[in-house]
Amino acid sequence: MTVENGDFIKINYTGRFEDGTIFDTTDEEVAKEHDIYDENIRYGAYTIIVGAKHVVDGLDEDFIGKDVGYHGTVKVPPDKGYGERQTELVKTYPISRFTEKPVIGMQAIVDGKQGTVVMAIGRRVRIDFNSPMAGKTLIFDYVIEDKIDDDLDKIKSLLKSYFRMDFDVNIVDGDAVIEPPRDLWLNQQWLLIKKKFADELLRSLELDSVKFVETYREEP
Repeated sequence: MTVENGDFIKINYTGRFEDGTIFDTTDEEVAKEHDIYDENIRYGAYTIIVGAKHVVDGLDEDFIGKDVGYHGTVKVPPDKGYGERQTELVKTYPISRFTEKPVIGMQAIVDGKQGTVVMAIGRRVRIDFNSPMAGKTLIFDYVIEDKIDDDLDKIKSLLKSYFRMDFDVNIVDGDAVIEPPRDLWLNQQWLLIKKKFADELLRSLELDSVKFVETYREEP
């Protein structure tokens, strides 16, 4: 089964810099071994839509033409990763713009953009809005575990990769009907991402609509 643009595939991967430092992985044991384990992250095979920018371009493009079961390594230059560093994205602000004292290394949001404090001297604060990964060559070791063909499985698998939860999903007369777990109803991430998720499904599958359903019942 050869992978093509628009396919739903399950992958495992480990990303490292040229000096061997690992910055990301789907393997829990590797994460623990290299002190990057995060209990809030779901480890294991990760479902993506090829070409939907779920991973950096250089990795995304390397999937195409490969077969399920493929093990490989790809080196991703900055222009296919997180871009080159741009000096114009390092800006200086008066300290009065901040509600708490800026400290070097802290994350700050200014004018709706998130950056890293790189200097705080006197009344001036310098913020770097470049991605911490900008300008770096990335190396990915990856495995294509599976290609998902059933539309219902595609939706469920993608949802689980996003949220680490099981959703009730049905396809009825061309409409995808998704009932999120109650824990997500007021979750800020869910509220922000569900339209993007619906748009991705409508672009990738032959659906007439995507419906999100919350069912309320009288408590006994």
